[in-house]
Amino acid sequence: MRPHAEDSPAVFAVHGDPATNLHNPHGPHRSLDESEACLKDWLADWDRFGIGYCAVAPRDQPEDVIGFAGVRVGRLEDEEVLNLYYRFRPSSWGQGFAGEAARAALKLACPLFVDHPVVALIRESNMSSRRLAERLGFQACDGRDPAGRHIFRIPAAAWLMRL
Repeated sequence: MRPHAEDSPAVFAVHGDPATNLHNPHGPHRSLDESEACLKDWLADWDRFGIGYCAVAPRDQPEDVIGFAGVRVGRLEDEEVLNLYYRFRPSSWGQGFAGEAARAALKLACPLFVDHPVVALIRESNMSSRRLAERLGFQACDGRDPAGRHIFRIPAAAWLMRL
């Protein structure tokens, strides 16, 4: 679901946790203010592009945000791309939430941006994210982003053909 301005404590709970940021080159959020600024950017994406990062909750507990996932318009080198993102509380790891949320986000974003590549930027040590990207059809590229993460990529049109 699209996040709301009131979700900043949930953003901080997930993004401020060192365990959820083991593979994040920027590290965990250090304050609620940092999470509020991040959320404000996400909400602006929704207003501008009609897509963005979503708050994820179990179906039977919709008020319990366990993570964030989605697709955001961004730039990689000199190219506009869709960036696939997922980050969840450790208590929800291994339960399929990231894959389900990623598929839903791609299903929403790819028809709107069919000419864009979709990328996932993944640290070499983050094997679970790598496996998920590969299950979704992404392929590793030779290059890395400025933070040293591996670039996994699939054209939006190619991802849509997998449906």
